Amino acid sequence: MVELFVFGGLVAAGLAVAAVLGFVFFLIKLAFWLVLLPFRLLLKVVMIPVWLTLGAVGLALGAVGVPVLLTVVAAVAIVGILAAALAFVLPALPFVLLGLLLWAIFRRSPAPA
Repeated sequence: MVELFVFGGLVAAGLAVAAVLGFVFFLIKLAFWLVLLPFRLLLKVVMIPVWLTLGAVGLALGAVGVPVLLTVVAAVAIVGILAAALAFVLPALPFVLLGLLLWAIFRRSPAPA
């Protein structure tokens, strides 16, 4: 039973050490963040023209690429519709051929004059 209390005390001490170290590292991170904040803001201000240029390039490429993409999608859709129609008609082909065969056998030939 004593071992359990000792283990509990060691766990509590370990958690206390982890909490203290976590708080210390949090303070260090906060100090770095506050020191580097002006540089981060300056970099964001400098990067605004670059972001606008990249946005304009993306817009231009999109204006060229979207019609091409829509044409390809339309072509694929048309091929898909034709394939679906063929898939519906194809199973009936043996019956059509059987009907044509029966028609060829039993049709009335013209009467000789």
